[in-house]
Amino acid sequence: EKGEKKEPSIEKVFMWDSLGKRYQSKPDELDIAFEFHFQNHTTKEIRITQAFSSCGCTVATLPKKPWIIKPGEKGSIPITMDVRGKVGIIEKDSTIVTSSGTVVLTTKVAIGADTSTTGGAPRRERSAEERAANLKLAAQNRQAVFKNNCVECHVKPTVGKRGRQLYATACGICHDAKNRAPFVTELRAIAKGKDRAYWDQWIRDSKPGTLMPAFGKKHGGPLDESQIKSLVVYLTRIFPRELKTKQAIEAASKTGAKPGELPLK
Repeated sequence: EKGEKKEPSIEKVFMWDSLGKRYQSKPDELDIAFEFHFQNHTTKEIRITQAFSSCGCTVATLPKKPWIIKPGEKGSIPITMDVRGKVGIIEKDSTIVTSSGTVVLTTKVAIGADTSTTGGAPRRERSAEERAANLKLAAQNRQAVFKNNCVECHVKPTVGKRGRQLYATACGICHDAKNRAPFVTELRAIAKGKDRAYWDQWIRDSKPGTLMPAFGKKHGGPLDESQIKSLVVYLTRIFPRELKTKQAIEAASKTGAKPGELPLK
């Protein structure tokens, strides 16, 4: 196993081989695969109902929902981290929700300079002057983000993506950015109560008088119909639940409670 800790950790829900795994990525690796093994050491069936990750680049996969684990039964949960465009130490949490509580599994990857989408040159942060020039260009033509050099960051990473991973590459790259521009909305702050029509409008066509580009292909955007639909479903059904889980974890950390002791609601 990649970066696997040998000592088993016992949580309230299952006995796990590890609650945290780490890996040193190789230059050409784009998707890092982890696997967390567990055993139901209780005398009752436990249902695994959901798996959420703290970021769209990381996906924990369940074979079915609910996944019923009988007493003594063993299983494993694969977690994949998309490291395209990332450099440094990346740490992500995946929350496993069960009928007996929740457990947080942590994956950490040490990444060298990424050359997968930059023609062999490491991706770098844009200077203030470059960002100002890009802003001016966007004011003249908001679809410019999908042309010329911008293709490397805003088009190529979206190819073949759906749902959570598409959000990370198409939306999160700007809306979740640490140094996002003041006019770029933090989607987590406005997500509550938004319906499919709202997200479909903004993703597919955007709105006149804004700098938000239209991602639909009829406007020159990179997303096809199925990608747009998958993104709308993610933002209306899964995204709000992930936010709720994240808030619960943050609240527990402030009170000193362990993630595995969080009550289900």
